[in-house]
Amino acid sequence: MASNIICALCGLIIATVANLNGVNGQQNLCSSSEFWSSDIDQCVSCSSCKQYPKTPSCNTCTVTKERSDVWRLAAISSFSVLAVILVAAVLIIGVMVHRRKAQKRPLREPIEETTGPLYQA
Repeated sequence: MASNIICALCGLIIATVANLNGVNGQQNLCSSSEFWSSDIDQCVSCSSCKQYPKTPSCNTCTVTKERSDVWRLAAISSFSVLAVILVAAVLIIGVMVHRRKAQKRPLREPIEETTGPLYQA
């Protein structure tokens, strides 16, 4: 009688393990972008989780984040700042050159030539 109970328990354990392996085996058939739905006994695409986020098995999906364009925003802003700095530098250099040229005054009095031993009059 004890052997019948032990056999029944062993059979129950084997059936439970086989059932779990069968479910896990079916889940392994799903690709990485799918999850196993026990309600309909088939693989369902994870894209349906975006439409129906409260689906029970959606938490098993690997979340694929949408490609962020942060690096593009950083590149555009850094190039814009660089362009502003270059334009400002060119304007400052231009103003400095203009002021330098404007400060040179023409001579109002002629330069006197002196006569010396090298120059005979």
